[in-house]
Amino acid sequence: MTLPVVLLPGSMCDAALFAGQLESLGSAASVGDLTRSSTIEAMAADVLCHAPPVFAVAGLSLGGIVAAEVAAQAPGRVAGVALIDTNLGFADEVQLENRRRWPEVVRAGGFEVLISAFGHMTVDPQTHGQTIVDMARRIGPEVFLRQNQALLHRRDRRNDPASLSCPVLIACGREDSLCPPAMHRDLARRIPQARLSIVDRAGHLSTIDQPEELTSLLAEWLNLCNTNQPMKGTDHEYHQV
Repeated sequence: MTLPVVLLPGSMCDAALFAGQLESLGSAASVGDLTRSSTIEAMAADVLCHAPPVFAVAGLSLGGIVAAEVAAQAPGRVAGVALIDTNLGFADEVQLENRRRWPEVVRAGGFEVLISAFGHMTVDPQTHGQTIVDMARRIGPEVFLRQNQALLHRRDRRNDPASLSCPVLIACGREDSLCPPAMHRDLARRIPQARLSIVDRAGHLSTIDQPEELTSLLAEWLNLCNTNQPMKGTDHEYHQV
């Protein structure tokens, strides 16, 4: 029996973030809803309420933070964790300043102006920028405020996954400036059973920038989750010519 996997999107993203992966993973994959709550803990509880009894969880950015919390809340139900382009630590001062300012911008009617810059989270804004802005529009300003609140007040979860016994994949785009590779290397060092993969020509939304590479990584990780094999091994840096 194929292990179900729940994919958790980043803030202001929906299932389109994982379009390439959903097509390949088929019916085993579903996308969790991170739009209803304004804390990481409550988002994780929402995911667990609707998830299968035993499952693997993969999250990108905000989704990665929630994935770590899901595993912390219910380690016996989680058969594998994939953390993609994410920061399990505190927000830095620049991020904190922005997140404190953004609610005022949104309430003043500046939501469209704010999300117009979201397309630059991909390495190819000309190709993918509109897809990203369209996701943000579908999510809308009210959810933006809830997710922003959750990220503003998140705690440091960098050491939480170290106690997991299931396979852990850590992946990021080499050109992710929001959550850069050094952040993921540090996270991998904290988790004995983790494997780190850095993907070339990918930014913060690596599942969109390099869908085939991310799908391949997730498929390999899921295979190990299905067979309960350790993930630890040679770390990978995927270069393209």
